[in-house]
Amino acid sequence: MHRENNFDAVRLLAAAVVIFGHAHPLTHTVDQGVLGNSVQALAVKIFFVISGYLICTSWSIDPNFFRYLRKRALRIFPGLIVLCLLTVFVVGPLMTVLPVSQYFSYLHTFGYFKNIVLRPVYDLPGLFAQNSYPIAVNGSLWSLPIEFAMYMVLPLLLVLGNALKTRSVLALVTLIFCAFSLKFTRIAQPSLHPVIYGSDLISALDVAPYFLIGAVVKALNIDALLNPTVALFFVFTVALVQPSSLIGSEAVLFILLPYCTLSLALSSQRLLSSAGRFGDFSYGLYLYGFLVQQVVNQLTQNGLSALQNALISLPIALLCAWFSWRFVEKPMLSFKPRPRLNDLKLSLKETNV
Repeated sequence: MHRENNFDAVRLLAAAVVIFGHAHPLTHTVDQGVLGNSVQALAVKIFFVISGYLICTSWSIDPNFFRYLRKRALRIFPGLIVLCLLTVFVVGPLMTVLPVSQYFSYLHTFGYFKNIVLRPVYDLPGLFAQNSYPIAVNGSLWSLPIEFAMYMVLPLLLVLGNALKTRSVLALVTLIFCAFSLKFTRIAQPSLHPVIYGSDLISALDVAPYFLIGAVVKALNIDALLNPTVALFFVFTVALVQPSSLIGSEAVLFILLPYCTLSLALSSQRLLSSAGRFGDFSYGLYLYGFLVQQVVNQLTQNGLSALQNALISLPIALLCAWFSWRFVEKPMLSFKPRPRLNDLKLSLKETNV
């Protein structure tokens, strides 16, 4: 896929926004939010839109499930594994309020490695116990199992649609996901959230539709209708005439966020399109941001404002992201399988890519 686009810049910006958004709960300050969503929630939804679009593009170029799965695994797991190792064996012993021997005596310490198999575990013994937002070690990891689940769902929907010789399967399932999302996250949120394999299904329903919408834009060639000027007009219109209910806000967001995100990402702006020339740091920035913010809070004894926490944490997390990309993610991506030439020619012919 050609690189004259702004995907790297938009993802990097979204990862930075997650850090600024998380700074509010981590310092017990109020986040006003946008259209019924916290700032960090909007940024995560931007990630899901982009991921859905790009993953659908990847499948259309090489619709081989085993190569597809290997590519997804090589992107997600190496950086996550190193993050978990550093968290348990470096950050934990250095910053836990417990004696180091006691910290390592708990089985729960090593249970943190369940994160590697996308089973969220958010705490380590004694770590960040006295922070303003106590115990939580890395709250960003909640989205990874949901995203990986969508990686598995999307090919099934595309294959089913291909078998039925219709592209409406993906669109129909996306509409169903949007309806369920509105129902259970905005209209009648259950008092008890069902949890499967450590993941909150209501939280999953809040973001999963955006992945599918991004995929629909690619699969149905809606990206031809995207225009940054129109996107800007939509933003100003919604800013002036905001929906009066949470349901209306989220319904508008289902259209507004993907349209604006992909309009910007697919446009060619010289400054923005050069954001990835040194590497793709967005995933590492997302992985390390929350952890770094908690470290900063502990070292400053919870004495920072939300803005101060974010401004100090961002460059540190960006440095961690650079190391992750340079020494972990990029080397592992060299093992990504390439589509066979005949498969690639056939796929390009069928998809007009």
